[in-house]
Amino acid sequence: MRSLFVKIFLYFLLIIVLVTSAGVLLTYLRDQEFPPLSHQSFAKHAIADYGHKAIDAFEGAGVDAVDRFADQLMADSGIRIILFDAEGRPLTRKRVPRRMQHLSQRALLSGEVIYPMMGERNWLASPIAGKSGSSYIVALGLPGQPSTTHLYKGLTHGLLGWRLLILLLVTAGVCFWLARSITSPIHRLRQATQRFAGGDLSTRVGDQVRGKTELAGLAGDFDDMAGKIESLVDGQKRLLRDISHELRSPLARLGVALELARQKGSQESRQKALSRIELEAGRMNEMIGQLLSLTRLESGANQLPRSEFDLGLLLDRLVQDADFEAKNRNCRVLFNGPDSVVVSGYEELLARGLENVIRNGVRYTGESTQVVVELRREPGKIVIQIADQGDGVPDEALGKLFEPFYRVADARDRQSGGTGIGLAIADQAVRLHGGSIRASNRAAGGLVVEITLPG
Repeated sequence: MRSLFVKIFLYFLLIIVLVTSAGVLLTYLRDQEFPPLSHQSFAKHAIADYGHKAIDAFEGAGVDAVDRFADQLMADSGIRIILFDAEGRPLTRKRVPRRMQHLSQRALLSGEVIYPMMGERNWLASPIAGKSGSSYIVALGLPGQPSTTHLYKGLTHGLLGWRLLILLLVTAGVCFWLARSITSPIHRLRQATQRFAGGDLSTRVGDQVRGKTELAGLAGDFDDMAGKIESLVDGQKRLLRDISHELRSPLARLGVALELARQKGSQESRQKALSRIELEAGRMNEMIGQLLSLTRLESGANQLPRSEFDLGLLLDRLVQDADFEAKNRNCRVLFNGPDSVVVSGYEELLARGLENVIRNGVRYTGESTQVVVELRREPGKIVIQIADQGDGVPDEALGKLFEPFYRVADARDRQSGGTGIGLAIADQAVRLHGGSIRASNRAAGGLVVEITLPG
């Protein structure tokens, strides 16, 4: 049996049947006490009523009248009655069983109703006073307990049988509904998983499994997982498409430069062609290196060991290196911040991301201007701002600056030698540290990149 629905349904039904059977069995066993506890009051009234009638018959017409009354009672109700005098002698012409004699003696001595003991199953006796004032002992033999065959017939026939059948049908319906309510969400999740595995990455199942149960939570987790996987796959497709596009242009220029180098011409033209080949090869090498860095960041660089380092010293070193390069454009890179800000993380990865942002500012700041790097500690966080004095970017492009291969102005970026991956690396490095990065335009002109790290 492999169906979870069938298993749950049968388990529920089996539990109901077992509980019902146990109830019937316990009721049957309880009624084996004779008379049953619930019938003892009735037994007292019965022995008093029949006893008075037997005494009246004896006092009115003698022993024969008592025997006639006993015979009639036995024929009508199956109850046997024997009358004893105050000395315990039977007032009947019939043979008296020994246990009846013994029971009458006990009633005579105790003066109370005597219920049956082991071996006396359905006999009971009680002292009763007649109208004449004389005392008597009345012994009753009530009908025996019904057999299990009668019990079975009572359960399966008549109104009780129909009630049990209706109860079983209602119970089966409830069990069916409970089993279906549990397995239906699992079935939907399985179908969604199969569709997702078949390539339909847009599959979602949260709107089909509602409520606040664990299965609804599992459906929500499936949707979150599916959304992340779909985003990753779309990102990989977009990255492959962008790589193909980006590599096509330098490869084309390499082909042209190579063709020029092969042509017979002046030494100067050949040298220019070789310089172009070297330049394009360098750009491709840089692009591949940055792509590898981005891939490592996206595929588990957070598994590297974390360590504590001084963020102030790190930024100071990066600023000095960038300032040295910026002198070629008569620019300066300045650093403002506290002497020491100790953080925990991946120093090399964060250094690479910060360096890309700083060099991006140096690349696009105006001639003879400054790029200011500021570090400050605020309540619960650390803020790094890199502000240049360039032309800034259109407002609609601010949210896309950190996407791989995105360029605001394609011609200008190619002239500057950018690959469009540096800011994407910075974004991934900051996210791995639990931080955020955003860009905005300065009111006085230029771009401000603000990095926030937990602290």
